[in-house]
Amino acid sequence: MTFRPLSRWRNGSSTCWTTLGSAKDGFYGDGSACVIMQLIFVLLLFFMFPATARAQASFSLSMPVACELGKTCWLVNYPDTDRTENSAKDFTCGPLSYDTHDGTDFGIRDLVAMKTGVPVRAAAAGTVARYRDGVADRMPSKDDIKTMLAAKKGCGNGVVLDHRNGWQTLYCHMKKNSLAVKAGQAVKQGDQLGLVGHSGIAEFPHLHFAVFKDGNVIDPFSGQGLDKPCGTIREILWSPPLAYEPVSIYAAGFQSGTPSIEHLSIDASSPDTLHRGNSAALVFWIMIYGAAAGDRIHLDIIGPGDAVVVRRDTVQDKTRARQFYYVGQKFGEALAPPGHYTGVVTLSRTDTDGKTLSRTREVNVTVR
Repeated sequence: MTFRPLSRWRNGSSTCWTTLGSAKDGFYGDGSACVIMQLIFVLLLFFMFPATARAQASFSLSMPVACELGKTCWLVNYPDTDRTENSAKDFTCGPLSYDTHDGTDFGIRDLVAMKTGVPVRAAAAGTVARYRDGVADRMPSKDDIKTMLAAKKGCGNGVVLDHRNGWQTLYCHMKKNSLAVKAGQAVKQGDQLGLVGHSGIAEFPHLHFAVFKDGNVIDPFSGQGLDKPCGTIREILWSPPLAYEPVSIYAAGFQSGTPSIEHLSIDASSPDTLHRGNSAALVFWIMIYGAAAGDRIHLDIIGPGDAVVVRRDTVQDKTRARQFYYVGQKFGEALAPPGHYTGVVTLSRTDTDGKTLSRTREVNVTVR
């Protein structure tokens, strides 16, 4: 989904920014000496720092979500650098995007995490230009999507920040009634804007974060517009840089019945213990961000005595932002034997250049 920052938002007052060496900031005095000192200062900056560092210093971003990447949140989709219709590539030429996507999606585990509260923070100092609140957090139906598109509310609850020199940042899908700012309010980098939510056109709780320069979308991972080809980086706007993770097994667990994506989207936690009286079956499930066509997924349940209880091998049929698999064993009236069980998933991938990657995750449960 492509979101523009100026559609039916509440307007705030404009903000004037002072320039280097102005009387307002008090850094220099008035008169010709001020001009000379400004020139000396600018020349020093120019020769002391390389071009990339100077460009980064002009506008740098901190992470807009208060979470730990790879543990409590994940980078799910990146801006689409492929202008071809019905085709998408992220800045590495990988598949972590979708057609016309103009931002970066920071996903969280489930609705339990959303209800607990994951703060959204200003990625850079600025002024609130637009905001919207009051849109419900829910999975939108097809009719909901049509209605929101017609009303230009696909972003759901969100904020637009104005920054210096034509830069803007956009924060979408925030939690209903969580916004902590108003139009015209000045914010510092790291100030809380609200909470990650599931409002607008969103399939799962996440923050959609977009960057604009003079109204044009900029990929913060490359510092370039989306009309530039993937695989090239002009500058990285993130400070510190955010690691690119091509695929993540973001949740895994056990239960005694058949899992559903609907239930796991609500609560993707896993118990430490299952009661044998309720264990006519034992099921190991996993959830993936960034599954790519051709990925090989291997699942095992290993039981007491390191015996393999059941296993499953499958090949991913198509690229998906989220994917869900499970494997299980029915025990019937005999119930699952008591003891310690381990679920192991391994995802293997070979790209077009022959490079391979592998991701493994283990989860333990005790049947009593």
